Amino acid sequence: MKLSHIAASCSLVFAANVFAEPWIGTDDPFLRAAIEQLVSEGAIKRPVNSYPLMWQGIAQDLSMINRNKLSDDGIFALRKVQHALKAAKSGSYSSVKVSGNSEPSNLQSFGERNKHKGNIHGTSVLMGDRVTAKVSIGYSKDATSQKELNYDGSYLAVLYGNWSVSVEQINKWFGPSNDNALLLSNNADPMPGLRLSRLNTDYYGPSFLSFIGPWNFSAFVGQDKYLKNDDKDTLFWAMRFSSTPITGLEVGVNQTAQFDSPDTDHGFGALSDVILTKNKLDNNGVNEYNQLTSIDIKYSTRLFNQSIALYGEYAGTNELSFLPEDTMYTLGAEHFFGGQDFLVKSYIEYSDTISNCRYIASLSHCQYQHPYYEQGYAHLGENIAASVGQNVKGLSLSSSYQTTNGYAGFVKLRHMDFEKLDTKRLQLEVGYQQGLFDGLLKLKATSWRDKLANDSDTEFTLSGSWEYRF
Repeated sequence: MKLSHIAASCSLVFAANVFAEPWIGTDDPFLRAAIEQLVSEGAIKRPVNSYPLMWQGIAQDLSMINRNKLSDDGIFALRKVQHALKAAKSGSYSSVKVSGNSEPSNLQSFGERNKHKGNIHGTSVLMGDRVTAKVSIGYSKDATSQKELNYDGSYLAVLYGNWSVSVEQINKWFGPSNDNALLLSNNADPMPGLRLSRLNTDYYGPSFLSFIGPWNFSAFVGQDKYLKNDDKDTLFWAMRFSSTPITGLEVGVNQTAQFDSPDTDHGFGALSDVILTKNKLDNNGVNEYNQLTSIDIKYSTRLFNQSIALYGEYAGTNELSFLPEDTMYTLGAEHFFGGQDFLVKSYIEYSDTISNCRYIASLSHCQYQHPYYEQGYAHLGENIAASVGQNVKGLSLSSSYQTTNGYAGFVKLRHMDFEKLDTKRLQLEVGYQQGLFDGLLKLKATSWRDKLANDSDTEFTLSGSWEYRF
């Protein structure tokens, strides 16, 4: 049975045993901004750059916050996160969401996905003390994945001790980037698979290791699918370890791998090699596992009564050592300000995914291409990581605004240099959301101009969605 079908069917089987949704997903950048602001205040003292982000440790920190020590924008952020936690604990619910795009988006940041022309999605969440199940079924028109019926967002999560084990088909995000996570992001459709994550990131262990502070660990194994060709399914592994050794500082180490391609057929037996970063070389000395690794860091603090953060990710192949090779990187800075009734987050982010292979000269990119994986580092035709793809230098400037009365919006300017295609793109995105008819309305307009060697072209798209919960 396919893992995607297992996730949906298990949700139905365990519906009767199901307390609160255990985690925060990758679809709400405004909630993420509020959490990040509280980290800069020192109010949240644990890793927060792995999504899904578990609620338990966040809720624990919220209960210990002294409001009198928060700035005005910190008070807004606290109210925002408390409201989201209350909603997550409100009990079982259902929702219907309709969305449309004049053209599917080819660039996906942290937030709601716009990879189709039309979609209707139905969701039902059933919560219990130790088990939570979510059945999510959608029908899409002209999706980039070429799928019409999907179970994206479905999961069955079982809490055992300080761990969460889930059979799922949900998006993930590794690291502090806002636009281009280099190893794992929500750019592609979610893979069906099995995930293990720490529930509460408090430090437990030997006293001589307590310097690592609160720590998080998450591991996932799933099916990496090709467009309209189930016979070419491969397996995918992802792991992230992160810790907060001092308040405001988060350091993360990530590892991913594609394995069991149709040309190798190693099966799950190769998983131990992948986890231990062992190579499986063919007769030409090429590693049959596409193993990648990255290191990321983010420091958040208050400076001159302003909340700021600096972050970066350094990624590459993992062939000869644990450190990244043939590297690419992302760098960014964030600033937060506001009052008790609004919050503004602004950021600048630069990504360089240009890579020249030393070991496989026939490839134009070491990380996102591999001779044993025909579609590259992708799932259903979309890059699993950075939305700008391979061999691109990209710069993003963005600012978002949210208020206590439910109004929110953002503006984003991107510049991308596709060096090997001799093309440059300038893109502007404007988004807005508010409550409408007891639901949530989201609208976005995008315009971009591609400048080619001897020509230029301008495009414009509109997208919107409305979700109603009951």
